[in-house]
Amino acid sequence: MRTFYPISKRAALALMITVPFTLSASGQTPAPPASGTKKPTSATPRMIDEAIQRSQARSIKERDLRVPEQFGSEEPFTYVPKTN
Repeated sequence: MRTFYPISKRAALALMITVPFTLSASGQTPAPPASGTKKPTSATPRMIDEAIQRSQARSIKERDLRVPEQFGSEEPFTYVPKTN
């Protein structure tokens, strides 16, 4: 009976520590997206145009400054939308 008491005491302590964290985490649900604003599943014409402009800016920098492109680095870029 002497070994049961320390084991049950540790089990009770473990429950007292973990239960509040488990219950607080279950209440944290992400907010659903606002109605009418869903993420696009494919590239929009504006996204394609911006990618083309970024590519052209990198090519010009490489050509003029002789600086090779560094993949993974985000360089300052200003998108200029097309006017139709």
